[in-house]
Amino acid sequence: MRKVRNPVMAFAVWVALQMFCYPATARAADSLRYLSHKDTVLISIGPNDEKMVEHYIQAKQTLYSLARFYGISVEELYLYNPGLKEKVVAVGQLVKVPVPNAAIKRYKEKGFSEKDHAPVYYVVRKGDTMFRISKIYFRMPTDTVQKRNGLSSDVIKEGQLLLVGWMSVKGIPEELRQYIGSELERGSAALGKLYRLEAAAKKEVNEQGKAFWQKNSREDSNLYALHRSADLSSIIKVTNPMNNAVVYVKVIGRIPDTVYEKEVVIVLSPLAAKHLGAQDTRFFARVKYFK
Repeated sequence: MRKVRNPVMAFAVWVALQMFCYPATARAADSLRYLSHKDTVLISIGPNDEKMVEHYIQAKQTLYSLARFYGISVEELYLYNPGLKEKVVAVGQLVKVPVPNAAIKRYKEKGFSEKDHAPVYYVVRKGDTMFRISKIYFRMPTDTVQKRNGLSSDVIKEGQLLLVGWMSVKGIPEELRQYIGSELERGSAALGKLYRLEAAAKKEVNEQGKAFWQKNSREDSNLYALHRSADLSSIIKVTNPMNNAVVYVKVIGRIPDTVYEKEVVIVLSPLAAKHLGAQDTRFFARVKYFK
């Protein structure tokens, strides 16, 4: 993460990045400390109003230590960073990490320690309003944000830094992410977020037909699929109409015509099929994806 010592320097970094829509956060001082109270965390908002930070891998840091610090699984880091799994992570590698609302402390409550927290700033984007930033993004009264930033009105401008809260330098406890269900359900939910991110720019395609999976396969470690035309690495929503179970899967390859009949619209990993409650190797399914 980029280390920014104060708001003025943070703004300079922002200008240097030419208003890049996903600003970086504070950079770790060393491989053992990802954040200190002297750093400033710059946070961005994704298409689904999800808070995001950008971490740049430092010497001796690993995806496992990064995931531990942010209370997220390595597999979910892969989901938010397509192609990362196929690369050898190197110093300077950019990794996008989602930050749950609960990890951002809005107020200095009793027992709050300055040394245990880094300030969190939001950089105003074009089209933002004080109401949207306060109420929708960070769920606070507008007058609280105004007072905290020494503003006499709700007028803001692009590129302006707004202090919105604080983040613990000790990292994000996993329980703050409010996951529901098993690791499998968490993985599917993370893929579902990526699926919805594509809704704004692409057209949704609907298909239905036979889904196939290798019932006797011992491979049982990931949520993926083969498809005839969906973009590789894109996300597909699969529904089993018999029980309305839904799973989100990542496309890793094409369905070979010489192996499967045309009625097979998708080939699922065993893990995905089991999530759908599939009993037979072939079962009827509804498929949605974006093109």
